[in-house]
Amino acid sequence: MEANKKDSFDPKAIKPFKPIRALVLPGGGGRGAYQVGVVKALLESGLTFDYAFGTSIGGINAALLAQDSLPRLEQLWGMITGRDVFCLPSAHQIGRLVLGHKLGLLDNHPLELLLRREIDLQRIKSSSMKVGWCTTDLCSLETKLITIDEVSTTSELIDVLMATSAIPMAFPPRHILGKGLWVDGGLVRNTPMETAIHLGADEIYMVLLHPEKISVCPVNMFEVLVRCLDIVLDASARKEIQNAELYNRLLAAGSEESRGRKNVTIRVFQPKTPVNTTLLEIHPERSRKLIRQGYEEAMDQLDGYQKEEDRVIQFS
Repeated sequence: MEANKKDSFDPKAIKPFKPIRALVLPGGGGRGAYQVGVVKALLESGLTFDYAFGTSIGGINAALLAQDSLPRLEQLWGMITGRDVFCLPSAHQIGRLVLGHKLGLLDNHPLELLLRREIDLQRIKSSSMKVGWCTTDLCSLETKLITIDEVSTTSELIDVLMATSAIPMAFPPRHILGKGLWVDGGLVRNTPMETAIHLGADEIYMVLLHPEKISVCPVNMFEVLVRCLDIVLDASARKEIQNAELYNRLLAAGSEESRGRKNVTIRVFQPKTPVNTTLLEIHPERSRKLIRQGYEEAMDQLDGYQKEEDRVIQFS
C-alpha cells in the first residue's frame, strides 16, 4: 500500500505553466501618460513581466517601471509640464546652432535633471524585470537595443535614456560611452518586439501611443512635422506587428521559415479615441486624462480577452 501511495499521481506536484511575458513601450512623446494607465491595468489584473523594452518616452517609462515606481511614475505625469522636459535655447545656444555646433533645436537639459533625480540604477539592476532601450547612432546608422546589463554607472544610464528620447532635430544626439551620436530609435524600430521574441517571450503586451483613427488635419508647419514623425513611428510599429503575426501564421502552417520559433501571443493596446496632444505637448491635466483613458480602455480590452478565453474553454 505504501508503494502505491508513492507511485500515485499528485496533481498538486505539477507546476502550472508560467509564460514569459514582455512589455513593449514605443515612443510617442507627450502621449506617454497613456502607457502608465495601461500598465496600471495590466498589473492590477495580476500580470507580471519578465522584460520591458522601450523607445523614447516608452524607454523612460520602462526604466521607472523596472525600479518598481509605478505610483511615482503616475505622480510625475500628473505634475510635469513641457518646461520640465525642454526649454527654448539660450542666446549662446542659438549662436552655436547657427554655426552648426549644436545639433538640436531645443534644450532638453531639464529632462536630464529630472532623470538624475528620479532614476535609481541599483533598483533597476536588481529588478526581476529585465529592461532595455532602443536607440540609433547617426554616425554608423546602427540601431540597437541596450540592456541594463550593459550599463555600469548612473551617468551611462542617463546617457542611454537621453539618447533614446532624443527626437531627431528637436533634441541633440547623445554620446554613449563617449562614442557616436545616438538618437531616438523609433524612426527605425519604434517597437523592439523582435528582441522580445528572440529572448523567448510567449506573450507580448505592446502599448502604442498613436490613436487607431485620426481625422484632424494639421494647421501649421509644426503640426505637419509632428504628423510626419507620427506616420514614421506608426509605420515602424505596425511593420513589427505584421512580421510577428506572419511568423505565427507560418508556424501554424508548418512552414520551413518558422522552424525554431514558437507561437507568440501579441496583445496591442492603443487609444481608441483621438488623443488631443502632440509629441512635445505635456500638461498635468491632460496627462491625468490620458492615464485614466489608458486604464479604462485596457481594462475593457482585458475583459474582452478573458471572455474569449472562457468561450474557448467552454467549447473545447
